[in-house]
Amino acid sequence: MSPGTSPAQAAERLRPAVVDVVEAAGFVLDDLEVRPAGRRQVVRVVVDTAEVPGPHDPPAPGPDLDAVAGVSRELSRVLDEAEKTESDKTETDKAGGAIAAPDGEYTLEVTTPGTDRPLTRPHHWRRAWLRRVAVTRTDGGTFTARVGPVDGTDGGDEGDGAATTVTLAEGTPRGPVLHRLPLAEVRQAVVEVEFKPAPSSEVDALVAAALEQGSGQGAETHGQGGRP
Repeated sequence: MSPGTSPAQAAERLRPAVVDVVEAAGFVLDDLEVRPAGRRQVVRVVVDTAEVPGPHDPPAPGPDLDAVAGVSRELSRVLDEAEKTESDKTETDKAGGAIAAPDGEYTLEVTTPGTDRPLTRPHHWRRAWLRRVAVTRTDGGTFTARVGPVDGTDGGDEGDGAATTVTLAEGTPRGPVLHRLPLAEVRQAVVEVEFKPAPSSEVDALVAAALEQGSGQGAETHGQGGRP
């Protein structure tokens, strides 16, 4: 990084070029990080599949690794080309942050979200359709439930989800109970690894809730119950 440039500033300079490559390949940019590693930098790009499951779909599979490798090759090419032209830029250009290339030597890492990635954005929750999650609310309460339809929007690049609500199916001895939980009330949520199929009663309840919305996960939610 150039003197006086923070890792966050370096990442923001790279973001437009990275987003162009990632979205052209049909993915979404989940995270972009630039960090020093000795005399080099590590540019870490996390991509996720753009598509979300519909009401009748099974849980979403992970991104295709061959496609992710293609993103890595294309992004490497684009950044290398930008680096080659950097020497032709004036100091004024550099000060203006117009260069979409890392400063100095760097290592590019393109990867996908792990199963332990916290669900922090509406897109994460939509991708977690029918997955079982462990949730910690902002009031300190904890519970586990299965993810159903999500209303609201992704909230732009940051995807804060302040006005977004997820419908969750909590398993009980008497059958699943649906709750609507605003994402603003979620402190942390992580997908749990399961070794057997989801109970059909929970799946059926969530599918019915999604269909009741009228247009799938992105529509207004009319769930049952209150906050778990």
